[in-house]
Formats: sequence, structure tokens, C-alpha cells
Amino acid sequence: MRVRVEAVIAARGLVFARPIERGAMLATPRATLDGHRVAHFDLPRKLRADGTPDLELIGFQLADAADAAHFTVGAEAIYRDE
Repeated sequence: MRVRVEAVIAARGLVFARPIERGAMLATPRATLDGHRVAHFDLPRKLRADGTPDLELIGFQLADAADAAHFTVGAEAIYRDE
């Protein structure tokens, strides 16, 4: 599933991205983002301009925090769970 990177917090190994296409996100031990293992993900607390929660943004916690350096804001990445 393709996602677009919206923010990176490299020091914490976090990549925030928004899905470009629909698909299942299971976060099993096989989950990767552009080949980098994902430890877990969650929905960050972000509000839209109208005050409603933005439930499309996903925070990916990478297993190795140093891997966050491979991601840039605006770039597309591939989430896989195979």
C-alpha cells in the first residue's frame, strides 16, 4: 500500500504518513515501510482545520530509529505486511 510521508521525527524513529491508496494495515512482525521494519503504528491526535479528528494520518514507529533518516517529507513510501 502506498503512503505519502507528511513528517519525520528522526530522533524518535517516527514517520507520519497518509495513505494514497486503500489497503489493510495489520502491523504484524513482517510489516515494513520501504523495507524498514515497523515495530508498531497508531493514529496520532491531530485535528483538521474544522476541529474534527484527522483519522487518516498514521504514525509508523520504526524498529530501528536510525531508519527514519531514509524518509523525506512529500515522498511516497510502500507499506507491506508480507
